[in-house]
Amino acid sequence: MSSHELGQHWHSIIVGAGAAGLFCAGSFAAPKLVLEHNALPGKKLAVTGGGKCNFTNIYVSASDYVSRQKHFCKSALSAFKPQDFIRLLEEQKIPFYEKEAGQLFAYQAKEIVSLLDKRARRQNTTFSYNTQVLSVAQDKNGFKVQTSKGIFYTENLVIATGGLSYPALGAGGFSAQAARSFNIDVVEQRPALVGLRAPEPVRTICKTLAGNSMTAQVKVGKHLQTGQLLFTHDGFSGPVILQSSLFWQEGEKIFINFLPTINVETFLKENKNSPDLFSKILSSFLPVKFTKNWLAHSDVCAANAKKESLLEAAKKINCFEFIPSGTAGFTRAEVTAGGADCAAFNPTTFEHKKISGLFFIGEALDVAGRLGGYNLHWAWASAHACAKALQKK
Repeated sequence: MSSHELGQHWHSIIVGAGAAGLFCAGSFAAPKLVLEHNALPGKKLAVTGGGKCNFTNIYVSASDYVSRQKHFCKSALSAFKPQDFIRLLEEQKIPFYEKEAGQLFAYQAKEIVSLLDKRARRQNTTFSYNTQVLSVAQDKNGFKVQTSKGIFYTENLVIATGGLSYPALGAGGFSAQAARSFNIDVVEQRPALVGLRAPEPVRTICKTLAGNSMTAQVKVGKHLQTGQLLFTHDGFSGPVILQSSLFWQEGEKIFINFLPTINVETFLKENKNSPDLFSKILSSFLPVKFTKNWLAHSDVCAANAKKESLLEAAKKINCFEFIPSGTAGFTRAEVTAGGADCAAFNPTTFEHKKISGLFFIGEALDVAGRLGGYNLHWAWASAHACAKALQKK
């Protein structure tokens, strides 16, 4: 469809038919156009949570998010609770279940995409798929949106194009480009909820252990997480590492405790007369394959071990420290940290403080949540606040 067939003047144009854009479109009744460069809505949403969509977390709170503007997300989160999204699923009889730590999953992500799509259509929404937005600018009556299907004009413009994660599904830098075109500061975007690359020679050991996982405690700055750690060919992954990556800044040290329940130094001292290697002594707590490879030259016979060797082995297990050489990148990242600086926006409406009718929502903003349904909840909460403001217009 050309711009002529779609109509050129709109009350609202939403750029992006992902989680935030779809939810926003379905939450107010004014005639609106949703522009999406993919051929279908909710492409990333359909693959989240392994295709099951971890759509919220019952314990969601502002402390689960990272942003340069610490308190920005409070208002939206208090106005839209997990129960509000649950109600939508219950009305449509879409089944869901709770996993550990308050994570709520649907059985099929596509049921949620379908619900959001139908809900948007019922609320006066026109979709234009396979439509590239080339530029956005202020216009005398609002905004001018230049696309691969012509030029559109709108009183209100909502940027809901997400971040840089999942480039294979079409993610790109549009939200940052749009922010800069309106002179909005962009907090540097970085991959988050992502694996961390280990420096050599640690990477070589990780490669040997790739595919093995264990419970570990990981500390980044003042943030301490406990959960499953997975060894990969180039470093570390698994839920505990993904959580920690949200708080990690380049050049910062990370501390891993592979046996948080035991003081290894004390335990080895208690067994200092044993004829066994440290790896054998620790085998009731840790897999021998791990301890043998991880301790390497520190894996010595307890009875002959010097004090330094014992302390080194204990430190490697209880307080291993390293500086990651980087992350596994945007192709592996669940979410993008950074984005349009929230300082430019009203936290209750998501409207730009100085440019009337301009809104940014979801991952386009400098707000990133922890692993476990927090980022999708942010998409719903920010979209809901924006839609309420648009309804009043």
